[in-house]
Amino acid sequence: MKAVFHQSTDDPGLHDRVLGNVANLLDDETMELDSVALVANSGGLELLLEDSPYRERVERLRERGVQFKQCENTIEGTDISESDLVSGVELVSSGVGELTRLQSSRYAYITP
Repeated sequence: MKAVFHQSTDDPGLHDRVLGNVANLLDDETMELDSVALVANSGGLELLLEDSPYRERVERLRERGVQFKQCENTIEGTDISESDLVSGVELVSSGVGELTRLQSSRYAYITP
């Protein structure tokens, strides 16, 4: 099974929830997971910044195999660059495009 989480809000409560949901999925021994990804766009960018209060949780999940993908459209026109993201976050041309690609590859879509 493959799953993609979508985070597009700047709500800190939803940042906590999505990271908790990802961890819960990984911890569910009844699931046979092939791949887990989280795609961030819009306000979800705050979740993946190096100076984010969520950095350590993101890094721990990345170490467990979760792929983190950040929409490049979101960061265009800001002072943020790829070096401002948590190490290992992949830039994708558009968040919605990446979500579409993953869903067409049979990823289950999950949003908090």
